[in-house]
Amino acid sequence: MGAIFCCCCSSKEDDEKTEQKFAKGGDKDISGGPVKNRHCTDLLCLILFIVHWGAFCAVIFVGMQDGEPAKLYQPRDFKGDYCDLGSLVGATKLLRTLNVSATVDEVAKQLICSTAAENALSGVMTTAQMDEYRCACCKMPCANCESNLGLEDLQDGASLSSAIGTRMSEFTDPTKAATLFSSGSANAMSFSAEDVFGEMTKFMVATCLNQTSCAAPTVNTTTSGARSYVYSPTPTEPWKFAWDVLASNAGIPADIKDTINNDFTFTALPEEVCPYHQRYCIPFPGVAFAEGSLSQCIPKVDAGVTAVLGEAMSSALQGASEQALRLMDSSSGVFGEMMSTMDSFCVVLFFSFVIGLVFLVLLRFVVGVVVWASVFLVAAGFAFGGLMMYIRSFQCSGAGILETGFSTGVQVVTTVAVAAQDAVSGTTLSEAMTGNGQDYRGGQRYTRSLYQCQHWDKDSPHVISYNLTAYPELQQNYCRNPDGLAQTIWCYTTDKNKQWELCDPVGLALPECTKGYAVEDGTLRDVLKAFAYIIWAFGGIWIIAVCFLQKRIRLAVAVNKVAAQFVYNNPTILAVPVVQIAIGFAWLLIWIVCASFLLSQVPAAYTPTDSFATYMEAFGNDTTPGACTDKWPSGTVWKYEGDLSSANDTCSGVYGDTTGMEPKCWRCYPPRYAFDYKFAGAFFTLLWNNAFLVALGQLIVAGACAQWFFTSDERRGKENVIRQSLRIAFRYHLGTVAFGAFILALVQFIRYLCKYFEKQASAQKNRVMALVLRVLGCVIWIIEKCIKFLNKNAYIQVALMGTNFCTSAKNAFQLILRNMVRFGVVAILGTVIHFIGWTVITITTAVVGYFIFQAFHPDADPLLPMLTYIAAGYMVAHLFMSVFGLGVDTSLQCFIAAEEMGIAEEYVPDALKTLVDKNPGKKKWGLFSKKVAPA
Repeated sequence: MGAIFCCCCSSKEDDEKTEQKFAKGGDKDISGGPVKNRHCTDLLCLILFIVHWGAFCAVIFVGMQDGEPAKLYQPRDFKGDYCDLGSLVGATKLLRTLNVSATVDEVAKQLICSTAAENALSGVMTTAQMDEYRCACCKMPCANCESNLGLEDLQDGASLSSAIGTRMSEFTDPTKAATLFSSGSANAMSFSAEDVFGEMTKFMVATCLNQTSCAAPTVNTTTSGARSYVYSPTPTEPWKFAWDVLASNAGIPADIKDTINNDFTFTALPEEVCPYHQRYCIPFPGVAFAEGSLSQCIPKVDAGVTAVLGEAMSSALQGASEQALRLMDSSSGVFGEMMSTMDSFCVVLFFSFVIGLVFLVLLRFVVGVVVWASVFLVAAGFAFGGLMMYIRSFQCSGAGILETGFSTGVQVVTTVAVAAQDAVSGTTLSEAMTGNGQDYRGGQRYTRSLYQCQHWDKDSPHVISYNLTAYPELQQNYCRNPDGLAQTIWCYTTDKNKQWELCDPVGLALPECTKGYAVEDGTLRDVLKAFAYIIWAFGGIWIIAVCFLQKRIRLAVAVNKVAAQFVYNNPTILAVPVVQIAIGFAWLLIWIVCASFLLSQVPAAYTPTDSFATYMEAFGNDTTPGACTDKWPSGTVWKYEGDLSSANDTCSGVYGDTTGMEPKCWRCYPPRYAFDYKFAGAFFTLLWNNAFLVALGQLIVAGACAQWFFTSDERRGKENVIRQSLRIAFRYHLGTVAFGAFILALVQFIRYLCKYFEKQASAQKNRVMALVLRVLGCVIWIIEKCIKFLNKNAYIQVALMGTNFCTSAKNAFQLILRNMVRFGVVAILGTVIHFIGWTVITITTAVVGYFIFQAFHPDADPLLPMLTYIAAGYMVAHLFMSVFGLGVDTSLQCFIAAEEMGIAEEYVPDALKTLVDKNPGKKKWGLFSKKVAPA
């Protein structure tokens, strides 16, 4: 790395140009415009940039041999396998079948825990087995139970056969599907239609079926290849042993045994349609499907159930199922929705270009207003913020802050008004008052709503009912309470629609809060008041700074106007960000396609292949990582039901017998994507190329602006400065662009690497390390911002002087040091203008995008597309505003160079000529200047 930096920056001729000011006749003489005699800079970096492209192509070529991009968006079944891939080739549609365990377990538990079953088991089980059975059914207090199950008890075999048979027929007989979802269903105690469609992961199983459409699969005993499945509890159910006894023991009554062996039999889809065990291939009665994106079928109720539930309820259930699908597989939804709405995205992107162009054209005419309005708004913000805190410090409970602020404002206004009137008349009255104000003799002339009081000796606009002889205190138009009947002092108003209103004495008196203060803690109220004073103090400092720095602010305004004039004189410069965006998006799409091969290569050993006894062991919790989720990207878990035909199964044991073993039925499946060193290399290529593209645009714009600035007034705007800048950038300085982009990409890569390790620490539940990495990421982000600022100014120096990157960075740094206040003011106000530009372009793009999306896809969910439109608008705004921002920064450096060389009268545009420093031999360190010797 050191060798790269050394070789890229080794130029003795360039180094001699550092630590000097611009001056005629010296090494930094640009009085005729940017340096014409140039040489290739940082050539080794350009060679390394080209070589790294070869390495990227090699990595992608290797990745294409094993990657499968379809894994990033294809729907997945309950085991994590991908539809139409691997062993599921041909099974293209993802549908939902009946989850037998979730729907039937409670029916089986009602049977197994009934009095009829208990009586039957007591004749064939030992005392120990009966105790285990009663504990499994929570018939007595034990470690696994909190209370009894609360299921309807079935006393004898006949009632058991009838009740269980009725409940099971709603699952096994398709003609009773409507009954299953009705309020009168025998299974209503277990679930409702809302539960089924809102919690699909519980009641339905995601399976990939060999179908050409989302038509609901149907099956009956006459269907060719139809399979039969007899329900059996999973080995993890503590009452499974009792079920097996009831199903097979010769001493069990026939009606109970027949119910188990007959009523719990399902008809499953043929294996060529549903390539899974038959327990996963049972259609959910009453459920149809609508076509969804990327072969994913959306469950809905069929026509028969709709007739029972009604159209409104059916639509609500389908909406619930769509929401559940989005939550279940958000990663698939992201890729799927992006692909299905790509047409509207392209149209929105085009309109975003147009919006950016229009904004830059308009900015030339309003930039001065924007800058001074920003200065005023900052001062107003300080004043308003302090006022809100001050009002909050004495706000009464139950009174709104606006109400409190209005009453306080009225007191301020009346105090000032009365004081002004008293100063003119030369009278000063005491504002002393006790009780209801009958003794008040002060000079208040305004009511609480700022109505002016009517004179007591006039009958217009209201008739006065008081005898002034009897009430000598009723003088002029002062507020009084002559007979003491009102709450406090009052007066007739001069408004004909407001006869009278209460007044307050003159002065800023805090309100009496009879119900307490809104902020109850007295110390906190004092803190709020102190913060109000501090904010006002900062506001005062801001106003003072504006007064002292008004020339610098005028310089910022003028520089922005010059930049706007540059864009106006050279409108084709706007093609630079347009071409950047086009190339950037084309490159991004190519990179995404290439990287998808790398992302989809999840190693076979990424997640464990073992089985686990509990969900907690597999998935983990808030403090302990699970075996399936202890790394990022994280996989997830699924519950294996066992294989009763296996003699050695981790879940079902020996042909379903789990005696003497702990069933392990929880398994992992991997995430859709994973990161490795190959992806890291490809990602660094993305960052380096992105930074290279941005840097090249910055150099081209800076070169064009510099050429334009150092052109005489009569020729300015008439020469093709963009063509000259393009030639210089591509002929001499691509290596410098590659070097600066490499430094920025390296810092960005380290920041993303910290983010990756932070995610890994979070997956490991290591909160301390995650916090440390988050803080480190913030520090690196700050460094990244500093490098971006320095790089931009270094490219301007490259455009002016033709020096290599390191020398240009030194020159830029020293120039900034010599003119800190100028750069600071321009940067602060430029940030405000950029923020306004980003906001206007982004919001307008989002609004236009919403209407375009509604026109293209009226039935689709707009959330994710809107987020992509906002991101696209922001990117377009960033590139367009970068043209204007670079024009500002380049104009400032050119202005300082012209000022230091004493050629301002010849080259500086009219908007800046009045701001030229007549004594450029002073350093602009701050508010004060320091005389230095000329260079």
